[in-house]
Amino acid sequence: MSDSKRGIRLFRRRNRDDLLERSFVECADCAQPVYVFAETCRGCGHAVELRAG
Repeated sequence: MSDSKRGIRLFRRRNRDDLLERSFVECADCAQPVYVFAETCRGCGHAVELRAG
């Protein structure tokens, strides 16, 4: 499709953001996915550190 047919883009198209994917982190001990607000891992019981950023 040519630029003239698409129209003028005022904003860049963002990459798709997968909220579900961002809601889990990997456990440092057993590498199982752990919900970001969980205090411990369900798999091994290891305390999950809160990560900012």
